[in-house]
Amino acid sequence: MHKKAVDHILQAELDAYLDNVNYERTTTENYRNGHNKKTVKSSFGEAEIVVPGDRQGNFDAVLVPKGHNIIDGLEKIIITCYAKGMGVDDIRG
Repeated sequence: MHKKAVDHILQAELDAYLDNVNYERTTTENYRNGHNKKTVKSSFGEAEIVVPGDRQGNFDAVLVPKGHNIIDGLEKIIITCYAKGMGVDDIRG
């Protein structure tokens, strides 16, 4: 479950960074551009996640910054999502 939640959070981070959703055309010249796989460690164990990227290569995820492979506080993030009204199915992705 946590892998899907992390992937979903990273997609939302990129949406916010680009100020668009899923390849929607905007006035900026920066768009989504593939993804990279990354193995991360959390209190739930190890998981391979998908980190989305942008065309200009400037996106640096807050949840898992470049050069880091440990996610601290994942439980708090998931609990916060649940408290803000997301259901279990939403968090699972």
